Amino acid sequence: MSIRKSIREQYLKFLDREPTLDDLDFYFQEIKNKKINLEQLSLILKNSNEFVKLQKVNSDKISRKIDTYNDVRIKGQTISSGYRESEDRYEEIFKFCKKFNRPISVLDLGAAEGYFTFRLSEDFSGVFIAVESDSQRNLLDSCQKNNNRNILLLEKQMNLKSLKNLKEVQHFDIVLALNIVHHFDEPFQDVIDTLVSMSSFCFFEHPNSLENSATKNSHRLKNEKLNLEKFEPQLLNKNESGLGNSTNKKLQRSMWLLKNTKSKTIDRPWRGTQKYNDEFGPDTQIDIKSNFDEIVIDYSLRDESRPWIQGIDLRTFLENNGVYPTNDDVLNLIDNMKVDNARDLGPHNLILNGHELFAIDQNDKLDPVNTKEKLKSFLEQSGLL
Repeated sequence: MSIRKSIREQYLKFLDREPTLDDLDFYFQEIKNKKINLEQLSLILKNSNEFVKLQKVNSDKISRKIDTYNDVRIKGQTISSGYRESEDRYEEIFKFCKKFNRPISVLDLGAAEGYFTFRLSEDFSGVFIAVESDSQRNLLDSCQKNNNRNILLLEKQMNLKSLKNLKEVQHFDIVLALNIVHHFDEPFQDVIDTLVSMSSFCFFEHPNSLENSATKNSHRLKNEKLNLEKFEPQLLNKNESGLGNSTNKKLQRSMWLLKNTKSKTIDRPWRGTQKYNDEFGPDTQIDIKSNFDEIVIDYSLRDESRPWIQGIDLRTFLENNGVYPTNDDVLNLIDNMKVDNARDLGPHNLILNGHELFAIDQNDKLDPVNTKEKLKSFLEQSGLL
């Protein structure tokens, strides 16, 4: 196993997050130069304030019973019910998605048991990305049982910074943000602004400001008023919270459809590189033009426009702890990848849709990573795979 991969695994094990690029480079050099070993790195992480705080959070999670949040969906059948109503909420999403006359991409943030991800993958063509950090939801197991290769699973705890990183390199037709924004420590408005900016449309549901402490961050709901008007909001429905005592359970939560009314862009090639506007000057970002019939990517730096390929790039998938498809699946997809005269097979140039990898931008200058074997070696040495 490579040093970088071992460092990443230590961070995920003890701090439940990826190391920063600086930390990854620093500890790589420390271990390479034999100043510390992996066992000592484990002690460093376990003695950190971040680890102590995380242990308290995790102990609080373990002390409470994990209730099924959304309905559980396997092979096109609902096999058990969650305490939040799922069917009526999905019906609103379904009606809207029928407007698309093309494959769609959907990011389901805080997917829980994955009900909406699985339903959309059953009813529409495209790529459906579930993000869920709580392994007790058994979402990976459900993905494997459903065996739908249009689904990707990122097992990651997102914060505002990681969302902004994602926005800079990805775009989605639709983001589902159903009762998840209030779980963030950062200002709710900043979170919803970022989610809308990475999508064309966002389904947004948020707790009632009258909800009590049974609801996460309930003390902030009254004070943090959200400005949704800039997103041309459409109220879709209202349904009960289902949480806490009888009074709290019956409080209504509103579900909105929000629209990105600003430009849709890709701002940098991948995390850790310069933004296009910083490196090449103003208005050099990649523009995305989309409607219900087509989605096109427009390269500002060169006279080129092409259809958008649905999915997320392999680097972003791996950096955000993509667990489905599995690592073995990814290696098989690399072996089966169809590419002739490859010039740059860096993982940021490979779009993953769940069942296939597509190489893009192969007219660029020749890169050292230009064969499948070199790609696999790079992924191993960089600790991504």
